[in-house]
Amino acid sequence: MTLPEFLSTIWRRRLTVAVSLLVAVVAALAYSKLQTPMYESSALIQINTVSSQTGQSPAPITLPDPVQTLGSTAVQLQAAKLLDDPDVSGIAAGVTGTVDPVSGALTITASNADAKQAQAVAKAYSQAYIDDIQSVVQAQIDKIGVVLSGVKSQILALQAQPTTALTTAQVTALEQTYGTLSSEQSNIQVGEPYAQIQVAADIPTSPTGLSKSKLGAIGLVAGLLAGCGIALARDQLDTRLRDTPDIEAVTESPILAELPDDSEVRSGKVAISLVQAPQSQMAESIRELRTSLRVILHDTPSPVIVVTSPEPGDGKTFVTANLAAAWAMSGSKVIVVSADFRRPRLEEIFGLQTTGKPGLADLIRANWKKPDPDSRPVARRQPGAPNRPGERRSPSNGRPSTNPAARGASPVPDHLSTASLLVESGIFGLQVLPVGTQLDSPSELFGSPGMQPVIDQLPLLADIILFDTPPVLAVPDTAILGSMARGAVIVASEGKTDRGDLERTMRRLETTHCSVLGIALNRVRRSSADSYKSYAYKQ
Repeated sequence: MTLPEFLSTIWRRRLTVAVSLLVAVVAALAYSKLQTPMYESSALIQINTVSSQTGQSPAPITLPDPVQTLGSTAVQLQAAKLLDDPDVSGIAAGVTGTVDPVSGALTITASNADAKQAQAVAKAYSQAYIDDIQSVVQAQIDKIGVVLSGVKSQILALQAQPTTALTTAQVTALEQTYGTLSSEQSNIQVGEPYAQIQVAADIPTSPTGLSKSKLGAIGLVAGLLAGCGIALARDQLDTRLRDTPDIEAVTESPILAELPDDSEVRSGKVAISLVQAPQSQMAESIRELRTSLRVILHDTPSPVIVVTSPEPGDGKTFVTANLAAAWAMSGSKVIVVSADFRRPRLEEIFGLQTTGKPGLADLIRANWKKPDPDSRPVARRQPGAPNRPGERRSPSNGRPSTNPAARGASPVPDHLSTASLLVESGIFGLQVLPVGTQLDSPSELFGSPGMQPVIDQLPLLADIILFDTPPVLAVPDTAILGSMARGAVIVASEGKTDRGDLERTMRRLETTHCSVLGIALNRVRRSSADSYKSYAYKQ
């Protein structure tokens, strides 16, 4: 994924990123409020590991590991005694010790929700540690003292015996031992103190851990990263159309135009952009759609065009009405046909009151029920028998007739004509053929013998004929009409139409030998779909 594609995805999924940011920041701030503030107080204990006489030679006593000593039962009990607190384990849980590898100094840190208590605990453990080290040293001194007493007793005992060479040698050896032990004891005493407080614990002024501002910043960064990750994952899993490359991956049919996502159109304030907002981006895009179709249909006289979509809600009725208006305003005579029998909305867009008035459905029935002047009754014969000379076979092939007159349908006036049913739209050169009144069984109507005469009559009355038809995947009506028309324009909605639905729509139309003229991509959310649209008129 290139950087422009990444930025485009993030902008398209900006709501997801924004929600992730908000959730992460709120969670971080909530955590900072729920978390109990802790205070830390530290004391630095200097441990003497060299002899105080030379300053370089090792001390004459081996001290235990400082951290282990700090965690010993003796130190914990002494600290609890100094604090006058029986909860030994509770106090110890908030105390830690670290040793500087260079200086060997021990840092004792006490954590507590109360700043003064943290200082008191650090002081108590510091004193308890020093007392424990002192007891270790004193124990060593006392041990050597006991040995010295024993050696002194042995010397006195030998000196009380008769002097011989042997006793003299023994006394000399014991005196040397006594001197060595005395020197060692003296060195230990001189080396004191082996642990002393270098920096005393003080009262902490601020709690430890991350501040509210730092937690907020961490939440901001974490939310941004999480939001971008979720946005990219959703974009990969989302099969809805997003831009022109998505359509090009599904079909080789051309992109006739990209219609912007117009808030005034969505709200219903604008129905016919070329009349109500002639300098808007939407109006320019409709003109672009008209130009693209003109190029494709330049050698087709009075073409019949079907405008449809894969699913409801893609805006195909709006596109049909505006395309018809654009063609009429360019000087062509246009008829736009309301052929969506299930949800007719074309008349509403033009503001026409056609309820109860005859229209396309009535015209189809009128053409369907007209008797064929060349036909005459024929004798009943077995199915499959050849026709007699001059005889026409019934289209029902012996099955019950689907003619509405034969089924007892409500009578339709025979004098209906296409021209008599056309309604003026209010735009010069544009007439509307309303949907009509008898809308039952629309698929049967479109596939009946009464439909083709309508298709044949309309080109005699106008330069361009546009059919507003139902969505292809919802009902079979459009596929039937498309096989009789010059071609179809598919209206797909960016961010709504599924790529798989568009592909199935193309296959269904191609199966019925309907030529797909191109795709009109509706509700494009980019601020400027291309360099030309950024040059659109400003209102």
